[in-house]
Amino acid sequence: MSTFPNPQARPLTGRGPADWQEALARLSRGSGAAWLTAVRPDGSPHTRPVLAVWVDGQPFFASGAGTAKSRLLAGAPRVSLACTVAGMDAVVEGTAEPVRDRDRLTWVAAAYAEHHGWAPVPGEGELTGPEGAPTAGPPPYGVYTVVPSDVYAFPTDEDGPAPTRWRFDVWP
Repeated sequence: MSTFPNPQARPLTGRGPADWQEALARLSRGSGAAWLTAVRPDGSPHTRPVLAVWVDGQPFFASGAGTAKSRLLAGAPRVSLACTVAGMDAVVEGTAEPVRDRDRLTWVAAAYAEHHGWAPVPGEGELTGPEGAPTAGPPPYGVYTVVPSDVYAFPTDEDGPAPTRWRFDVWP
């Protein structure tokens, strides 16, 4: 079940738009590459790979407190999260929000173990554990979700969804 309502879909080509629930199912099963872009104070992009997981229809990622990502998100939470999953590339544009709720952290930790083979432990408002994230240094890690304003999908093979933009607010 998705936390977010069904968004409005617009095709990006002459084909009809893809179905959001089908795209969301692909994203939720995915364990491919993901790239987060945050904005530096001078407006330039800061793009880094992240381990992203989708839980209950939302994307999540973890970041160490001392990282540039975390510092940038504290000042400017607008982000872009790009990922590749079976048959599609997707870009989520929205706002990164910290996640501190223990239940949500537990779900995110379980998704990391399932999709990435990394088993963090939910702590007090962050992820901890004996092992660090594969490329992120030692724990603890803050967890963020991206509340989408727009999601774009692009097929990577003949079984991928039609190129589509989903809006999570009202079209003008």
